[in-house]
Amino acid sequence: LIHAATMVTAGVFLVIRANPLYSMEEVAGVSFFIASLGTFVAFYAASMALVERDLKRIIAYSTLSQLGYMFAAAGLGAYWIALFHLAAHAFFKALLFLGGGNVMHAMHDELDLFKMGDLRKKMRGTWIYLTIASIALAGLPPLAGFWSKDAIIETAFNEHTYILWGMLVITAGMTAFYSFRQVFLSFHGEDRHTPLGFHPHEMYKFVLVAMSPLAVLAVITGWFMGSYKAFIYKIGETVQYEMSDHTHHLATYLGLIVIFFALSGIALAYYKYARTGENAWKRSEKVENGFFYKLLANQYYVPKFYEEFITKPYMMISEKFWTEVDLKIVDATVDNIAKFLYGSGDKTRSMQTGNLSNYLNWMAVGAVLLLVIAAISAMIG
Repeated sequence: LIHAATMVTAGVFLVIRANPLYSMEEVAGVSFFIASLGTFVAFYAASMALVERDLKRIIAYSTLSQLGYMFAAAGLGAYWIALFHLAAHAFFKALLFLGGGNVMHAMHDELDLFKMGDLRKKMRGTWIYLTIASIALAGLPPLAGFWSKDAIIETAFNEHTYILWGMLVITAGMTAFYSFRQVFLSFHGEDRHTPLGFHPHEMYKFVLVAMSPLAVLAVITGWFMGSYKAFIYKIGETVQYEMSDHTHHLATYLGLIVIFFALSGIALAYYKYARTGENAWKRSEKVENGFFYKLLANQYYVPKFYEEFITKPYMMISEKFWTEVDLKIVDATVDNIAKFLYGSGDKTRSMQTGNLSNYLNWMAVGAVLLLVIAAISAMIG
């Protein structure tokens, strides 16, 4: 497992570990805020991944989005479900990052999906791994992502937080879309890399073999959800969470809704990006000129807001402090002290000439000064 897939979830683990605090009735509002924030982050990150062209950024956005799912579950009190999604996510997300690294290596560090296409013919092993990881991320059964993500969405319904439930369901559809958009743009469609001078190749066999355990775990982890639940329940009552009978009866329908949104996202991604031909790209270019595409491509203009209202004012203030305070006060003070010491040292240096007669003269001056000081002291005394 790698840092990008596991260590970034340390904040979720901290919330889960501190579950006795969040289980108190006095902080119920804080728990709901965590769930709401997690749901918003899941939706927010997934929406930006819909139009992203950078391969690594898409996977990074997906990580942020899945963190939102984990926080949503933890905020709603389903700590063991959040922890299970953390574990399942670690496997298929590590597989995604390593597979993305294979593509990046084959394309000589090129990350623009629109410069790839039809790589499955030259990178069949990586294509299979990334497809497995994308299915798990999209939340389709029977892979690991379905069981944990479906349980989180059921939890939102069980807690009667229907707005959060709706946002998480829509996010599941968006997740499926951008996951397979990435697969279709890089491994399917027309060859766009050869005219640009790229000659991709498959990664070394030992690398593909090393990735195989992650692929297996991305498939089978969800099958052990019951055993995992029984193990976690031994820890204590605070991590236990059960669905109501009403939700239990509707579990199949709730799961089918999530699957429908996921399949719809995949179908839309296939329609827009998997097919070859000029018409598909003309439709894509038309969408890119739209308002919502530009909004998402510019990350809701949040970076622009930071740059205009935080970064630039901070740089202006810093430059002012540098010119008026650092240069004119701090540097001037240090320089003047150095000049004083240098000047005084230069003047007293004449005492150390190495000339014996010069030393005798200074000794005489010193003796006279001592006599004067002694006389003054005697008069005062």
